[in-house]
Amino acid sequence: MPDKTLFIVQQFEKQGKKLVQGRQMELPSAEQAIARADRDAGRFAGVIAVAQTVDTETGEVLDDPVILAHHGELPTGMIGED
Repeated sequence: MPDKTLFIVQQFEKQGKKLVQGRQMELPSAEQAIARADRDAGRFAGVIAVAQTVDTETGEVLDDPVILAHHGELPTGMIGED
């Protein structure tokens, strides 16, 4: 089973009082994902960068995501808080 680590940045925006998912993008490396999250921190209500390992044949997620960086407001439970 071939696996691949994806480096993903997810942006979050406010619509009124509601926090909604914005753009999600895949970057080539952890360093680039962290840098993108850092740049986006001032432009969005929240942003998170994660590394996620998946099976490229089945799309199955193989491990829990590893948080590389996070800024601002995120959905409840996203980074382990209650």
